Amino acid sequence: MTRLRILAATFFVAAIGCSTDRNAGNSSETENTMAARVVSVDSVLPEWNRPTRVPTVITLRLDASNFDFSLADSAGSDVDVETMDGIQMPFETTFWDKPGTRARLRVRLDTTLLGKHASFLVRWNQLPKIRTNSTAVWAGIPDSQKLALTSVLVDDFEHGSMTNLLPVGKTWYSGSSDSGKINWFTLGAAGAKRTGNALGIGYSANTVQGQWVLMGTALGSGPRNLRSLDSIVFMARGSGAFYPSLDHYVNQRGFKARAKVVIDSTWRRIRVRPSDFDTVANASGNVGWMKVRDSITHLTFMISGGSELWIDDVRLHGIDRDDLR
Repeated sequence: MTRLRILAATFFVAAIGCSTDRNAGNSSETENTMAARVVSVDSVLPEWNRPTRVPTVITLRLDASNFDFSLADSAGSDVDVETMDGIQMPFETTFWDKPGTRARLRVRLDTTLLGKHASFLVRWNQLPKIRTNSTAVWAGIPDSQKLALTSVLVDDFEHGSMTNLLPVGKTWYSGSSDSGKINWFTLGAAGAKRTGNALGIGYSANTVQGQWVLMGTALGSGPRNLRSLDSIVFMARGSGAFYPSLDHYVNQRGFKARAKVVIDSTWRRIRVRPSDFDTVANASGNVGWMKVRDSITHLTFMISGGSELWIDDVRLHGIDRDDLR
């Protein structure tokens, strides 16, 4: 299925009725005073998220192709989600960008809505108030299920291949500046009292001389909107400092958002949030999170100084598998 068709099927286009529903509420509700759209559950529930006996949470991706942002307020505080008989459904707003005509909601689906041909309503142009409720969205849902719905494992390096574990698998690669030197790049035993495998690189790269090496992987076949990203989490050990970064790299040209991390020979759990990325443009191509978040292509780890870096259990939190298809 092409990306265009996926976008069309994701929300209102595949729903029952694609125009404003003037009969969705009481007889006094009109297009000017109360707007509503009917959403087919089948159109927003991906194949990898189809439980039958327990509640789940789905993602609604809104953009100009499936939602008229001119009819909603600037913060989305007039938007609500309801069952067809008017019962409010728990949801949370991940982000709302009216000028950019894009937004994201996570909506809880209880078991009564998991059958075929079920539908629900999204309403807007109502009295603005805080309707989002993250606690209610996730109540009773096991941590393991929440992790599967709100994060993507890039790689745990236990499958014996340099191809990552993403929906569109891509190979891990290495590279260097003209004077930087890669001594080895391998998938091997994690070592340092950690079981299993990890990805490692040994190198010579003098910081004073501007030398660097890197390892990284593409996150799919083209730019991806990762605006809802909460963090990059991974294990790391090595020497010196390195720079985890999210890159936009197309046609041999690119820019990135990066953060500096200092490590040592002991395995450490690293969490890098968008707020941790450098905001000052520099020679490495860093332009900051705000300028890359809607068109990311690669995850890279650039190193300068030290002699080796090992990473393991790389996971992106705040997104789901459909963000990387």
